[in-house]
Amino acid sequence: MRQTDPRRPEMKKIYLPLPSKKIPKDAARAVNRVDSLTTQAVTAETLSALLGLPGMVVTRFAIEEENKEQYLHLFCEHEQKMSICPDCLKVTTAVHEKENRCVRHLDIWGMKTLVHFPQRRFDCEVCGKPFTENLEWIEAKRRQTSAFEMHIYKQVKNKTPRKQVAFQEGLHEATVLEIFKRQAKKVVCQMTRDRIRVLGVDEIALHKKHKQYALVLSDLERHRVIAVLPNRLKKTFEGWLAGLTEEERRDLKVVSMDMWAAYRQAVRQKLPHAQIVADRFHVMKQLNHQLDLIRRSIQRKAKKDKDEILYQALKGSRWVLLKNRNKLNPEQQAQLCTILTVSDELRALYLLKEEFRTICDKLSDRAQAQRFLWAWTGKALATESRYLIRFVNTLRNWWHEFLNYFNDRVTQGFVEGINRAIRGIINRAFGYRNFDNFQLQVLVECGHV
Repeated sequence: MRQTDPRRPEMKKIYLPLPSKKIPKDAARAVNRVDSLTTQAVTAETLSALLGLPGMVVTRFAIEEENKEQYLHLFCEHEQKMSICPDCLKVTTAVHEKENRCVRHLDIWGMKTLVHFPQRRFDCEVCGKPFTENLEWIEAKRRQTSAFEMHIYKQVKNKTPRKQVAFQEGLHEATVLEIFKRQAKKVVCQMTRDRIRVLGVDEIALHKKHKQYALVLSDLERHRVIAVLPNRLKKTFEGWLAGLTEEERRDLKVVSMDMWAAYRQAVRQKLPHAQIVADRFHVMKQLNHQLDLIRRSIQRKAKKDKDEILYQALKGSRWVLLKNRNKLNPEQQAQLCTILTVSDELRALYLLKEEFRTICDKLSDRAQAQRFLWAWTGKALATESRYLIRFVNTLRNWWHEFLNYFNDRVTQGFVEGINRAIRGIINRAFGYRNFDNFQLQVLVECGHV
């Protein structure tokens, strides 16, 4: 029988509750995923693989603290004692010289990480030519590893200001820009130019005050930007079209554009087989602009004639008249009813605008649309409004191109979202002095690369 020590207090058994079978959802998913994972045994090369330093072996490390910042130093050696000559593709082991290098790597546990390694220069034993070995994880003459450069590139691509990235990573802003440009050019070059069947042509103002525009070319089927040109001149657009291969030009079936004659001329010369479509949203924008000019003219006249009822009804009414009627809130609808009650002229013009929008929204047959539009132009001319007459003349100049819209109903609706994104890029950078930098930023953010 077991004897107990009288000097020791008797120990009581404590029963802990069993763990709950209810595992959090995220943890449960992780547990379920473990069964499907392919695991690997830990080897001597595991650390190098996890660090993203293939071909290297970490032999020592040191942690340094400077200005309340911790630095992790990793000292590495080459796993192999040989290299391959880039000229004759023969293996050589004759090391000509070594140079100790220190490069920046991805942070580990919040510590800025520096990799120390010997850069080897070989003498080929076959062809006799000297060469510096190429390393998979760092490009020649770079002070940062490829993984770290891609980390910087992704931050800038994801709309983090370069100045903020430079501050967070302890780099100069010029270094961040250089890394971004280098990586972005690689990514843009790797973009696969798929067959473009429907091309969208639209400009965006870089500096409205100075009338400086950039031309944005989009793939309307895949909803992505494919090129950004420095201006909207005919020769610039023609030059881009001329740079396409014969097969790429043949694949282009439809070109959608705003009503800018230079674009139409360029397409007719370089893509005579392509169908030109006057973009419905730009046509509607022109009509809304003329309606707004009419409103402002009536409002000025009401103020001059001291017609207080009409003037107060029109005050702040711009978007009430221009927005689609089905998108007005109750307050705006009440204001619209007041305007249409006190102004017979605006009522007639507003109803014509809504009729035009209905034609664009509801009809998908070209012949039917042509009949309705011809009747609509007759009503518009009957108003004898110089603003509507101006719009009708513009519409007639683009009559066939606008009717082409009703064939496949190709629009540049998504391009307005692209334009907002591009304006965001411009605003974040407070403008761009270098167009190439602006072009790269737009392509990596809006080109889906």
